Amino acid sequence: MVWGLESVADIDKLLVSMSLVLDEFRKNFHFPILLWIDQEVSRKFIRLIPDFENRTSLTVFETPTQELIDFIQQTSESVYQKVLESGAGIFLHNADLGLAESTYQELLDSRQELASRGISLEPELEAGLEFVLGRAADNYEEIALDHYQRSLELWQKLNNPLRVAHTNYYFGLWWRFYAVKHRAEKNMACEKACSYFQKLIEGFEAINRPDLVAKFINAWGEVLQTLERWDELEAVANKAIELHKTYSYPFRLARAYNFLAEVELAKSNYKQAKKLSQTALEIFNKTLNALSPQTSEKDKIIFDWEKYSRLGRYLFSLAKAEKGLGKIQSAIDNFEQAKNTTNPKYNPEFYIDILTKLRNIYYQQTEYLKAFQFKQEQQKIEQLFRFQAFIGANRLGDRHQNINPALPKLNHRNITQEIAALGRQYDVKKLLERISRPEYKLIVIHGQSGVGKSSILQAGLIPVLEQKLIDNRDAVVVLQRVYVHWISELGQRLAEQLQITQNLAVNSESLSSAEAIFSQLENNDKFNLLTIIIFDQFEEFFFENSEQRDKLEFAQFLQKCLNIDYVKIVLSLRSDYIHYLLEFNRLGNLEFSELF
Repeated sequence: MVWGLESVADIDKLLVSMSLVLDEFRKNFHFPILLWIDQEVSRKFIRLIPDFENRTSLTVFETPTQELIDFIQQTSESVYQKVLESGAGIFLHNADLGLAESTYQELLDSRQELASRGISLEPELEAGLEFVLGRAADNYEEIALDHYQRSLELWQKLNNPLRVAHTNYYFGLWWRFYAVKHRAEKNMACEKACSYFQKLIEGFEAINRPDLVAKFINAWGEVLQTLERWDELEAVANKAIELHKTYSYPFRLARAYNFLAEVELAKSNYKQAKKLSQTALEIFNKTLNALSPQTSEKDKIIFDWEKYSRLGRYLFSLAKAEKGLGKIQSAIDNFEQAKNTTNPKYNPEFYIDILTKLRNIYYQQTEYLKAFQFKQEQQKIEQLFRFQAFIGANRLGDRHQNINPALPKLNHRNITQEIAALGRQYDVKKLLERISRPEYKLIVIHGQSGVGKSSILQAGLIPVLEQKLIDNRDAVVVLQRVYVHWISELGQRLAEQLQITQNLAVNSESLSSAEAIFSQLENNDKFNLLTIIIFDQFEEFFFENSEQRDKLEFAQFLQKCLNIDYVKIVLSLRSDYIHYLLEFNRLGNLEFSELF
Protein backbone atom coordinates (compact mmCIF):
# COMPACT_ATOMS: atom_id res chain seq x y z
CA MET A 1 0.00 0.00 0.00
CA VAL A 2 1.23 3.49 -0.89
CA TRP A 3 0.15 6.65 0.91
CA GLY A 4 1.06 10.31 0.48
CA LEU A 5 1.10 10.76 -3.29
CA GLU A 6 -0.80 14.04 -2.84
CA SER A 7 2.21 15.46 -0.97
CA VAL A 8 4.73 14.84 -3.79
CA ALA A 9 6.20 18.18 -4.92
CA ASP A 10 6.11 17.32 -8.66
CA ILE A 11 3.32 14.75 -8.85
CA ASP A 12 2.81 15.28 -12.61
CA LYS A 13 6.40 14.26 -13.32
CA LEU A 14 6.12 11.21 -11.06
CA LEU A 15 2.93 9.98 -12.72
CA VAL A 16 4.34 10.40 -16.22
CA SER A 17 7.43 8.46 -15.12
CA MET A 18 5.16 5.67 -13.86
CA SER A 19 3.52 5.40 -17.27
CA LEU A 20 6.92 5.04 -18.95
CA VAL A 21 7.69 1.92 -16.92
CA LEU A 22 4.19 0.47 -16.99
CA ASP A 23 5.36 -2.95 -18.18
CA GLU A 24 7.93 -3.11 -15.40
CA PHE A 25 5.12 -3.13 -12.84
CA ARG A 26 3.64 -6.22 -14.51
CA LYS A 27 7.02 -7.97 -14.75
CA ASN A 28 8.32 -7.26 -11.26
CA PHE A 29 5.32 -6.63 -9.01
CA HIS A 30 3.64 -10.05 -8.69
CA PHE A 31 1.26 -8.79 -6.05
CA PRO A 32 -1.52 -6.21 -5.77
CA ILE A 33 -0.65 -2.53 -5.28
CA LEU A 34 -3.08 -0.36 -3.36
CA LEU A 35 -2.73 3.41 -3.84
CA TRP A 36 -4.51 5.76 -1.45
CA ILE A 37 -5.10 9.00 -3.35
CA ASP A 38 -7.29 12.06 -3.11
CA GLN A 39 -9.63 13.41 -5.75
CA GLU A 40 -7.02 15.74 -7.28
CA VAL A 41 -4.48 12.93 -7.82
CA SER A 42 -7.28 10.75 -9.20
CA ARG A 43 -8.01 13.38 -11.83
CA LYS A 44 -4.31 13.52 -12.71
CA PHE A 45 -4.23 9.73 -13.19
CA ILE A 46 -7.06 9.98 -15.73
CA ARG A 47 -5.58 12.99 -17.54
CA LEU A 48 -1.85 12.17 -17.53
CA ILE A 49 -1.57 8.38 -17.56
CA PRO A 50 -4.82 6.91 -18.97
CA ASP A 51 -3.08 3.63 -19.92
CA PHE A 52 -2.05 3.11 -16.32
CA GLU A 53 -5.46 4.18 -15.01
CA ASN A 54 -7.24 1.77 -17.40
CA ARG A 55 -5.48 -1.18 -15.73
CA THR A 56 -6.68 -0.23 -12.28
CA SER A 57 -9.92 -0.44 -10.41
CA LEU A 58 -11.16 2.56 -8.48
CA THR A 59 -12.99 2.53 -5.18
CA VAL A 60 -14.33 5.87 -3.99
CA PHE A 61 -14.86 6.39 -0.27
CA GLU A 62 -17.60 8.93 0.27
CA THR A 63 -16.91 11.48 3.00
CA PRO A 64 -19.85 11.90 5.42
CA THR A 65 -21.82 15.09 4.90
CA GLN A 66 -21.16 16.44 8.38
CA GLU A 67 -17.44 15.82 7.98
CA LEU A 68 -17.39 17.96 4.82
CA ILE A 69 -19.26 20.75 6.59
CA ASP A 70 -16.94 20.53 9.61
CA PHE A 71 -13.88 20.69 7.36
CA ILE A 72 -15.10 23.91 5.74
CA GLN A 73 -16.12 25.45 9.05
CA GLN A 74 -12.98 24.55 10.99
CA THR A 75 -10.69 25.70 8.18
CA SER A 76 -12.55 29.01 7.85
CA GLU A 77 -12.53 29.74 11.58
CA SER A 78 -8.85 28.84 11.94
CA VAL A 79 -7.73 31.03 9.04
CA TYR A 80 -9.91 33.94 10.11
CA GLN A 81 -8.56 33.97 13.67
CA LYS A 82 -4.94 33.85 12.50
CA VAL A 83 -5.21 36.69 10.01
CA LEU A 84 -7.20 38.86 12.41
CA GLU A 85 -4.63 38.33 15.15
CA SER A 86 -1.75 39.14 12.79
CA GLY A 87 -3.13 42.56 11.84
CA ALA A 88 -1.44 44.71 9.22
CA GLY A 89 1.92 43.07 9.80
CA ILE A 90 3.60 40.09 8.19
CA PHE A 91 1.57 38.59 5.36
CA LEU A 92 0.71 35.07 6.42
CA HIS A 93 1.24 32.67 3.54
CA ASN A 94 -0.62 29.39 3.18
CA ALA A 95 1.88 27.42 5.26
CA ASP A 96 1.55 29.97 8.09
CA LEU A 97 -2.21 29.52 7.96
CA GLY A 98 -1.97 25.74 8.10
CA LEU A 99 -3.17 25.42 4.50
CA ALA A 100 -1.66 22.75 2.28
CA GLU A 101 -1.12 23.34 -1.44
CA SER A 102 -4.19 21.23 -2.15
CA THR A 103 -6.50 22.97 0.37
CA TYR A 104 -7.93 25.41 -2.17
CA GLN A 105 -9.08 22.57 -4.43
CA GLU A 106 -10.23 20.47 -1.47
CA LEU A 107 -12.49 23.29 -0.27
CA LEU A 108 -13.98 23.71 -3.74
CA ASP A 109 -14.48 19.95 -4.03
CA SER A 110 -16.16 19.82 -0.63
CA ARG A 111 -18.63 22.54 -1.59
CA GLN A 112 -19.30 20.86 -4.93
CA GLU A 113 -19.83 17.47 -3.28
CA LEU A 114 -22.29 18.98 -0.82
CA ALA A 115 -24.14 20.66 -3.69
CA SER A 116 -24.37 17.33 -5.53
CA ARG A 117 -26.07 15.93 -2.43
CA GLY A 118 -28.56 18.79 -2.50
CA ILE A 119 -27.03 20.58 0.51
CA SER A 120 -26.40 24.33 0.48
CA LEU A 121 -24.07 26.00 2.93
CA GLU A 122 -25.46 28.42 5.46
CA PRO A 123 -24.80 32.03 4.31
CA GLU A 124 -22.34 32.66 7.17
CA LEU A 125 -20.35 29.52 6.34
CA GLU A 126 -20.45 30.39 2.62
CA ALA A 127 -19.11 33.89 3.37
CA GLY A 128 -16.29 32.46 5.49
CA LEU A 129 -15.46 29.90 2.81
CA GLU A 130 -15.21 32.58 0.12
CA PHE A 131 -12.83 34.58 2.31
CA VAL A 132 -10.60 31.55 2.90
CA LEU A 133 -10.61 30.73 -0.81
CA GLY A 134 -9.37 34.27 -1.44
CA ARG A 135 -6.57 33.84 1.07
CA ALA A 136 -5.70 30.38 -0.24
CA ALA A 137 -5.16 32.00 -3.63
CA ASP A 138 -2.35 33.89 -1.81
CA ASN A 139 -3.85 37.31 -2.47
CA TYR A 140 -2.19 38.10 -5.78
CA GLU A 141 -4.37 36.33 -8.37
CA GLU A 142 -7.46 38.08 -9.70
CA ILE A 143 -9.43 35.03 -8.63
CA ALA A 144 -8.69 36.08 -5.04
CA LEU A 145 -10.40 39.40 -5.71
CA ASP A 146 -13.50 37.56 -6.96
CA HIS A 147 -13.65 35.45 -3.79
CA TYR A 148 -13.25 38.53 -1.59
CA GLN A 149 -16.05 40.28 -3.48
CA ARG A 150 -18.49 37.39 -2.93
CA SER A 151 -17.44 37.16 0.72
CA LEU A 152 -17.97 40.91 1.22
CA GLU A 153 -21.44 40.84 -0.35
CA LEU A 154 -22.49 37.96 1.90
CA TRP A 155 -21.15 39.61 5.06
CA GLN A 156 -22.98 42.82 4.15
CA LYS A 157 -26.25 40.91 3.73
CA LEU A 158 -25.64 39.19 7.07
CA ASN A 159 -25.00 42.60 8.67
CA ASN A 160 -21.67 41.49 10.14
CA PRO A 161 -19.65 44.77 10.30
CA LEU A 162 -16.58 43.09 11.81
CA ARG A 163 -16.17 40.72 8.89
CA VAL A 164 -17.07 43.45 6.40
CA ALA A 165 -14.32 45.69 7.77
CA HIS A 166 -11.76 42.90 7.82
CA THR A 167 -12.56 41.87 4.25
CA ASN A 168 -12.04 45.49 3.20
CA TYR A 169 -8.48 45.19 4.49
CA TYR A 170 -7.77 42.37 2.04
CA PHE A 171 -9.28 44.37 -0.80
CA GLY A 172 -6.87 47.16 0.11
CA LEU A 173 -3.94 44.78 0.43
CA TRP A 174 -4.73 43.28 -2.98
CA TRP A 175 -4.60 46.71 -4.61
CA ARG A 176 -1.47 47.64 -2.64
CA PHE A 177 0.26 44.60 -4.06
CA TYR A 178 -1.12 45.41 -7.50
CA ALA A 179 0.70 48.76 -7.25
CA VAL A 180 3.98 46.92 -6.66
CA LYS A 181 3.46 44.61 -9.65
CA HIS A 182 2.17 47.31 -12.04
CA ARG A 183 4.15 50.49 -11.43
CA ALA A 184 2.54 52.26 -14.40
CA GLU A 185 -0.79 52.03 -12.54
CA LYS A 186 0.68 52.65 -9.10
CA ASN A 187 -1.23 55.84 -8.30
CA MET A 188 -4.60 54.39 -9.33
CA ALA A 189 -4.01 51.20 -7.34
CA CYS A 190 -2.86 53.10 -4.26
CA GLU A 191 -5.99 55.29 -4.41
CA LYS A 192 -8.13 52.14 -4.39
CA ALA A 193 -6.10 50.65 -1.55
CA CYS A 194 -6.43 53.87 0.43
CA SER A 195 -10.21 53.84 0.03
CA TYR A 196 -10.50 50.27 1.30
CA PHE A 197 -8.14 50.88 4.23
CA GLN A 198 -10.23 53.91 5.21
CA LYS A 199 -13.39 51.75 5.17
CA LEU A 200 -11.53 49.18 7.26
CA ILE A 201 -10.67 51.67 10.02
CA GLU A 202 -14.07 53.33 9.97
CA GLY A 203 -15.68 49.90 10.22
CA PHE A 204 -13.68 48.92 13.30
CA GLU A 205 -14.38 52.29 14.88
CA ALA A 206 -18.14 51.89 14.24
CA ILE A 207 -18.21 48.68 16.32
CA ASN A 208 -15.97 50.19 19.02
CA ARG A 209 -12.92 47.97 18.44
CA PRO A 210 -9.96 50.32 19.03
CA ASP A 211 -7.71 47.28 19.56
CA LEU A 212 -8.28 46.27 15.93
CA VAL A 213 -7.91 49.85 14.73
CA ALA A 214 -4.47 49.87 16.36
CA LYS A 215 -3.47 46.66 14.54
CA PHE A 216 -4.45 47.90 11.10
CA ILE A 217 -4.22 51.70 11.03
CA ASN A 218 -0.60 51.92 9.91
CA ALA A 219 -1.53 50.27 6.61
CA TRP A 220 -3.70 53.30 5.87
CA GLY A 221 -0.86 55.63 6.86
CA GLU A 222 1.60 53.86 4.52
CA VAL A 223 -0.63 54.46 1.50
CA LEU A 224 -1.43 58.05 2.48
CA GLN A 225 2.31 58.74 2.64
CA THR A 226 2.82 57.18 -0.79
CA LEU A 227 0.04 59.38 -2.19
CA GLU A 228 1.44 62.44 -0.33
CA ARG A 229 -1.93 63.26 1.21
CA TRP A 230 -0.30 65.06 4.11
CA ASP A 231 -3.31 66.52 5.94
CA GLU A 232 -5.06 63.16 6.09
CA LEU A 233 -1.80 61.46 7.08
CA GLU A 234 -1.32 63.88 9.96
CA ALA A 235 -4.75 63.04 11.39
CA VAL A 236 -4.20 59.29 10.94
CA ALA A 237 -0.70 59.44 12.47
CA ASN A 238 -1.88 61.32 15.57
CA LYS A 239 -4.69 58.82 16.06
CA ALA A 240 -2.24 55.93 15.55
CA ILE A 241 0.19 57.28 18.16
CA GLU A 242 -2.49 57.35 20.85
CA LEU A 243 -3.66 53.85 19.98
CA HIS A 244 -0.16 52.35 19.88
CA LYS A 245 0.63 53.85 23.27
CA THR A 246 -2.56 52.36 24.71
CA TYR A 247 -2.11 48.91 23.19
CA SER A 248 1.70 48.84 23.44
CA TYR A 249 2.79 48.34 19.85
CA PRO A 250 6.25 50.00 19.97
CA PHE A 251 7.39 49.18 16.41
CA ARG A 252 4.09 50.53 15.08
CA LEU A 253 4.44 53.54 17.36
CA ALA A 254 7.84 54.36 15.86
CA ARG A 255 6.34 54.15 12.37
CA ALA A 256 3.50 56.51 13.35
CA TYR A 257 6.00 59.11 14.61
CA ASN A 258 7.80 58.76 11.29
CA PHE A 259 4.53 59.51 9.48
CA LEU A 260 4.36 62.80 11.40
CA ALA A 261 7.99 63.53 10.60
CA GLU A 262 7.25 63.18 6.89
CA VAL A 263 4.23 65.51 7.28
CA GLU A 264 6.45 68.16 8.91
CA LEU A 265 9.06 67.75 6.18
CA ALA A 266 6.35 68.39 3.57
CA LYS A 267 5.57 71.63 5.45
CA SER A 268 9.29 72.53 5.67
CA ASN A 269 9.11 72.43 9.47
CA TYR A 270 12.58 70.91 9.73
CA LYS A 271 13.10 71.36 13.48
CA GLN A 272 9.88 69.53 14.31
CA ALA A 273 10.62 66.89 11.66
CA LYS A 274 14.03 66.27 13.22
CA LYS A 275 12.53 65.92 16.68
CA LEU A 276 9.89 63.44 15.48
CA SER A 277 12.48 61.42 13.54
CA GLN A 278 14.69 61.19 16.61
CA THR A 279 11.69 60.04 18.65
CA ALA A 280 10.98 57.30 16.11
CA LEU A 281 14.64 56.22 16.22
CA GLU A 282 14.70 56.18 20.01
CA ILE A 283 11.59 53.99 20.22
CA PHE A 284 12.86 51.75 17.45
CA ASN A 285 16.30 51.15 18.98
CA LYS A 286 14.84 50.45 22.41
CA THR A 287 12.37 47.94 20.96
CA LEU A 288 14.96 46.29 18.74
CA ASN A 289 17.29 45.70 21.68
CA ALA A 290 14.44 44.19 23.69
CA LEU A 291 13.66 41.79 20.82
CA SER A 292 17.20 40.37 20.70
CA PRO A 293 17.86 37.51 20.59
CA GLN A 294 15.02 36.20 18.44
CA THR A 295 13.33 33.14 19.88
CA SER A 296 11.29 32.11 16.84
CA GLU A 297 11.35 32.26 13.06
CA LYS A 298 8.53 34.81 13.14
CA ASP A 299 10.55 37.03 15.51
CA LYS A 300 13.51 36.83 13.14
CA ILE A 301 11.38 37.88 10.16
CA ILE A 302 10.03 40.85 12.14
CA PHE A 303 13.53 41.71 13.38
CA ASP A 304 15.03 41.67 9.88
CA TRP A 305 12.12 43.61 8.39
CA GLU A 306 12.33 46.36 10.98
CA LYS A 307 16.13 46.53 11.02
CA TYR A 308 16.75 46.39 7.26
CA SER A 309 13.68 48.28 6.06
CA ARG A 310 12.06 50.54 8.67
CA LEU A 311 15.25 51.79 10.38
CA GLY A 312 16.43 53.25 7.08
CA ARG A 313 13.20 55.24 6.79
CA TYR A 314 13.71 56.93 10.16
CA LEU A 315 17.32 57.79 9.32
CA PHE A 316 16.20 59.02 5.90
CA SER A 317 13.66 61.40 7.47
CA LEU A 318 16.27 62.62 9.95
CA ALA A 319 18.75 63.23 7.12
CA LYS A 320 16.22 65.28 5.15
CA ALA A 321 15.50 67.36 8.24
CA GLU A 322 19.23 67.94 8.83
CA LYS A 323 19.66 68.99 5.21
CA GLY A 324 16.77 71.43 5.53
CA LEU A 325 18.45 72.91 8.61
CA GLY A 326 21.69 73.38 6.68
CA LYS A 327 23.62 70.66 8.56
CA ILE A 328 25.01 69.11 5.40
CA GLN A 329 27.62 66.76 6.87
CA SER A 330 25.17 65.42 9.43
CA ALA A 331 22.65 64.89 6.64
CA ILE A 332 25.23 63.03 4.54
CA ASP A 333 26.12 60.79 7.49
CA ASN A 334 22.47 59.89 8.07
CA PHE A 335 21.77 59.33 4.36
CA GLU A 336 24.80 57.02 4.25
CA GLN A 337 23.63 55.18 7.36
CA ALA A 338 20.13 54.85 5.91
CA LYS A 339 21.63 53.31 2.79
CA ASN A 340 23.87 50.92 4.72
CA THR A 341 21.02 49.67 6.92
CA THR A 342 18.47 49.22 4.12
CA ASN A 343 18.14 46.03 2.11
CA PRO A 344 16.83 47.06 -1.33
CA LYS A 345 14.87 43.81 -1.63
CA TYR A 346 12.41 45.00 1.01
CA ASN A 347 11.54 48.18 -0.89
CA PRO A 348 13.66 48.98 -3.96
CA GLU A 349 11.85 52.26 -4.63
CA PHE A 350 12.78 53.60 -1.21
CA TYR A 351 16.39 52.45 -1.65
CA ILE A 352 16.51 54.31 -4.97
CA ASP A 353 15.22 57.42 -3.18
CA ILE A 354 18.16 57.19 -0.77
CA LEU A 355 20.65 56.86 -3.64
CA THR A 356 19.05 59.82 -5.42
CA LYS A 357 19.37 62.03 -2.34
CA LEU A 358 23.00 61.01 -1.86
CA ARG A 359 23.77 61.64 -5.51
CA ASN A 360 22.20 65.11 -5.39
CA ILE A 361 23.81 66.19 -2.13
CA TYR A 362 27.29 65.10 -3.24
CA TYR A 363 26.76 66.88 -6.56
CA GLN A 364 25.81 70.06 -4.71
CA GLN A 365 29.00 69.68 -2.66
CA THR A 366 30.95 69.43 -5.96
CA GLU A 367 32.05 65.88 -5.11
CA TYR A 368 31.29 64.76 -8.63
CA LEU A 369 33.01 61.37 -8.50
CA LYS A 370 30.92 60.23 -5.52
CA ALA A 371 27.79 61.62 -7.18
CA PHE A 372 28.59 59.62 -10.31
CA GLN A 373 29.19 56.44 -8.28
CA PHE A 374 25.76 56.75 -6.67
CA LYS A 375 24.25 57.31 -10.11
CA GLN A 376 25.84 54.07 -11.28
CA GLU A 377 24.53 52.19 -8.26
CA GLN A 378 21.07 53.66 -8.79
CA GLN A 379 21.06 52.44 -12.40
CA LYS A 380 22.18 49.00 -11.27
CA ILE A 381 19.36 48.72 -8.70
CA GLU A 382 16.81 49.97 -11.23
CA GLN A 383 17.90 47.28 -13.67
CA LEU A 384 17.98 44.50 -11.07
CA PHE A 385 14.41 45.23 -9.98
CA ARG A 386 13.03 45.84 -13.51
CA PHE A 387 12.65 49.61 -13.14
CA GLN A 388 14.56 49.93 -16.40
CA ALA A 389 16.00 47.63 -19.05
CA PHE A 390 19.64 47.28 -20.05
CA ILE A 391 22.30 49.66 -18.73
CA GLY A 392 24.99 48.98 -21.29
CA ALA A 393 27.59 46.26 -21.49
CA ASN A 394 27.08 44.64 -18.12
CA ARG A 395 26.85 41.09 -16.80
CA LEU A 396 23.27 39.96 -16.52
CA GLY A 397 22.10 38.55 -13.23
CA ASP A 398 18.99 37.00 -11.76
CA ARG A 399 16.37 39.73 -11.45
CA HIS A 400 15.69 40.50 -7.82
CA GLN A 401 12.28 40.32 -6.20
CA ASN A 402 10.55 42.52 -3.64
CA ILE A 403 10.61 40.50 -0.39
CA ASN A 404 8.53 42.89 1.71
CA PRO A 405 7.01 40.45 4.25
CA ALA A 406 3.86 42.60 4.53
CA LEU A 407 2.97 41.64 0.94
CA PRO A 408 2.47 38.30 -0.85
CA LYS A 409 5.45 36.83 -2.63
CA LEU A 410 5.94 37.63 -6.27
CA ASN A 411 6.07 34.71 -8.68
CA HIS A 412 9.68 33.98 -9.61
CA ARG A 413 10.40 33.91 -13.31
CA ASN A 414 12.27 30.83 -14.44
CA ILE A 415 14.40 32.70 -16.97
CA THR A 416 14.93 36.44 -16.95
CA GLN A 417 13.51 38.51 -19.79
CA GLU A 418 16.97 39.42 -21.07
CA ILE A 419 17.99 35.78 -21.52
CA ALA A 420 14.74 35.12 -23.37
CA ALA A 421 15.24 38.23 -25.51
CA LEU A 422 18.74 37.12 -26.45
CA GLY A 423 17.43 33.73 -27.57
CA ARG A 424 19.53 31.83 -25.05
CA GLN A 425 16.72 29.63 -23.70
CA TYR A 426 18.07 26.70 -25.72
CA ASP A 427 21.48 27.07 -24.12
CA VAL A 428 19.92 27.14 -20.65
CA LYS A 429 17.85 24.07 -21.49
CA LYS A 430 20.95 22.27 -22.77
CA LEU A 431 22.86 23.13 -19.60
CA LEU A 432 19.97 21.97 -17.46
CA GLU A 433 19.78 18.69 -19.34
CA ARG A 434 23.47 18.00 -18.74
CA ILE A 435 23.18 18.78 -15.05
CA SER A 436 20.13 16.51 -14.79
CA ARG A 437 21.99 13.51 -16.18
CA PRO A 438 24.03 11.49 -13.65
CA GLU A 439 26.96 10.77 -15.98
CA TYR A 440 27.87 14.47 -16.19
CA LYS A 441 29.59 15.31 -12.91
CA LEU A 442 31.99 17.98 -14.22
CA ILE A 443 30.96 20.48 -16.91
CA VAL A 444 33.09 23.16 -18.54
CA ILE A 445 31.64 26.26 -20.19
CA HIS A 446 34.15 28.20 -22.28
CA GLY A 447 34.09 31.00 -24.80
CA GLN A 448 35.70 34.28 -25.71
CA SER A 449 35.49 37.22 -23.33
CA GLY A 450 32.14 39.00 -23.49
CA VAL A 451 30.06 36.25 -25.12
CA GLY A 452 27.83 35.98 -22.05
CA LYS A 453 29.11 33.02 -20.04
CA SER A 454 28.47 34.67 -16.67
CA SER A 455 25.13 36.06 -17.80
CA ILE A 456 23.77 32.71 -18.93
CA LEU A 457 24.73 31.25 -15.55
CA GLN A 458 23.47 34.03 -13.30
CA ALA A 459 20.42 35.16 -15.30
CA GLY A 460 19.52 31.84 -16.90
CA LEU A 461 20.70 28.63 -15.27
CA ILE A 462 20.75 29.56 -11.58
CA PRO A 463 17.16 30.95 -11.42
CA VAL A 464 15.89 27.77 -13.09
CA LEU A 465 17.85 25.45 -10.80
CA GLU A 466 16.58 27.22 -7.70
CA GLN A 467 12.98 26.52 -8.76
CA LYS A 468 13.38 22.96 -10.07
CA LEU A 469 13.81 19.48 -8.66
CA ILE A 470 16.71 17.53 -10.16
CA ASP A 471 16.34 13.78 -9.79
CA ASN A 472 13.66 14.52 -7.14
CA ARG A 473 16.18 16.57 -5.16
CA ASP A 474 16.24 20.27 -4.29
CA ALA A 475 19.22 22.02 -5.85
CA VAL A 476 21.64 24.06 -3.74
CA VAL A 477 23.56 26.30 -6.15
CA VAL A 478 26.83 27.80 -4.92
CA LEU A 479 28.35 30.50 -7.13
CA GLN A 480 32.07 31.12 -6.60
CA ARG A 481 33.81 34.07 -8.25
CA VAL A 482 36.57 34.87 -5.73
CA TYR A 483 39.80 32.84 -5.82
CA VAL A 484 41.87 34.52 -3.13
CA HIS A 485 41.54 32.20 -0.12
CA TRP A 486 39.02 30.34 -2.24
CA ILE A 487 38.36 27.51 0.22
CA SER A 488 37.12 29.75 3.03
CA GLU A 489 35.19 31.84 0.49
CA LEU A 490 33.53 28.71 -0.86
CA GLY A 491 32.62 27.58 2.66
CA GLN A 492 30.95 30.94 3.31
CA ARG A 493 28.99 30.81 0.02
CA LEU A 494 27.88 27.24 0.76
CA ALA A 495 26.65 28.15 4.26
CA GLU A 496 24.76 31.17 2.89
CA GLN A 497 22.98 29.15 0.21
CA LEU A 498 21.97 26.42 2.64
CA GLN A 499 20.43 29.08 4.87
CA ILE A 500 18.70 30.96 2.05
CA THR A 501 17.33 28.06 0.00
CA GLN A 502 16.90 25.31 2.59
CA ASN A 503 16.71 27.21 5.88
CA LEU A 504 19.58 25.09 7.23
CA ALA A 505 21.66 26.90 9.82
CA VAL A 506 25.35 26.21 9.11
CA ASN A 507 28.17 28.19 10.70
CA SER A 508 30.28 29.49 7.82
CA GLU A 509 33.33 29.68 10.09
CA SER A 510 33.17 25.91 10.51
CA LEU A 511 33.50 25.48 6.73
CA SER A 512 36.95 27.02 6.46
CA SER A 513 38.75 23.86 5.34
CA ALA A 514 38.39 21.46 2.43
CA GLU A 515 37.65 18.59 4.82
CA ALA A 516 34.81 20.51 6.46
CA ILE A 517 33.33 21.33 3.04
CA PHE A 518 33.53 17.67 2.00
CA SER A 519 31.73 16.68 5.19
CA GLN A 520 28.98 19.23 4.57
CA LEU A 521 28.57 18.10 0.96
CA GLU A 522 28.14 14.52 2.12
CA ASN A 523 25.64 15.72 4.72
CA ASN A 524 23.68 17.54 2.00
CA ASP A 525 23.03 14.16 0.40
CA LYS A 526 21.28 13.03 3.61
CA PHE A 527 18.91 16.02 3.28
CA ASN A 528 18.02 14.91 -0.26
CA LEU A 529 19.92 17.84 -1.81
CA LEU A 530 21.85 18.12 -5.04
CA THR A 531 24.80 20.51 -4.59
CA ILE A 532 25.96 22.34 -7.71
CA ILE A 533 29.16 24.37 -7.32
CA ILE A 534 29.77 26.88 -10.11
CA PHE A 535 33.26 28.35 -10.46
CA ASP A 536 32.61 31.38 -12.66
CA GLN A 537 35.40 33.39 -14.37
CA PHE A 538 37.67 30.54 -13.43
CA GLU A 539 40.61 32.04 -15.33
CA GLU A 540 40.98 34.32 -12.29
CA PHE A 541 42.06 31.27 -10.30
CA PHE A 542 45.32 31.04 -12.27
CA PHE A 543 46.16 34.70 -11.59
CA GLU A 544 45.77 34.24 -7.84
CA ASN A 545 47.15 30.68 -7.54
CA SER A 546 50.16 30.35 -9.77
CA GLU A 547 52.16 27.91 -7.62
CA GLN A 548 52.13 24.22 -8.48
CA ARG A 549 50.97 23.28 -4.98
CA ASP A 550 47.94 25.59 -5.36
CA LYS A 551 46.91 23.88 -8.58
CA LEU A 552 47.44 20.46 -7.04
CA GLU A 553 45.26 21.45 -4.08
CA PHE A 554 42.42 22.47 -6.40
CA ALA A 555 42.77 19.34 -8.55
CA GLN A 556 42.56 17.15 -5.45
CA PHE A 557 39.57 19.17 -4.22
CA LEU A 558 37.74 18.61 -7.52
CA GLN A 559 38.55 14.92 -7.52
CA LYS A 560 37.22 14.47 -3.98
CA CYS A 561 34.06 16.49 -4.73
CA LEU A 562 33.30 14.42 -7.80
CA ASN A 563 33.52 11.25 -5.72
CA ILE A 564 30.72 12.53 -3.46
CA ASP A 565 27.22 11.51 -4.50
CA TYR A 566 24.94 14.28 -5.75
CA VAL A 567 27.64 16.91 -6.17
CA LYS A 568 28.24 18.52 -9.55
CA ILE A 569 30.90 21.02 -10.60
CA VAL A 570 30.61 23.66 -13.34
CA LEU A 571 33.69 25.56 -14.50
CA SER A 572 33.24 28.68 -16.64
CA LEU A 573 36.30 30.33 -18.18
CA ARG A 574 37.68 32.06 -21.26
CA SER A 575 38.68 29.80 -24.15
CA ASP A 576 42.26 31.08 -24.15
CA TYR A 577 42.69 29.62 -20.64
CA ILE A 578 41.14 26.22 -21.27
CA HIS A 579 44.52 24.59 -21.82
CA TYR A 580 45.25 25.13 -18.12
CA LEU A 581 42.64 22.48 -17.38
CA LEU A 582 44.88 19.87 -18.97
CA GLU A 583 47.18 20.30 -15.99
CA PHE A 584 44.27 19.61 -13.65
CA ASN A 585 43.50 16.55 -15.74
CA ARG A 586 47.03 15.29 -15.16
CA LEU A 587 47.13 16.21 -11.46
CA GLY A 588 43.68 14.96 -10.55
CA ASN A 589 42.97 12.38 -13.27
CA LEU A 590 39.76 14.23 -14.17
CA GLU A 591 37.47 13.86 -17.18
CA PHE A 592 35.79 16.97 -18.57
CA SER A 593 32.39 17.21 -20.24
CA GLU A 594 32.73 20.16 -22.63
CA LEU A 595 29.50 22.09 -23.12
CA PHE A 596 30.29 25.29 -25.01
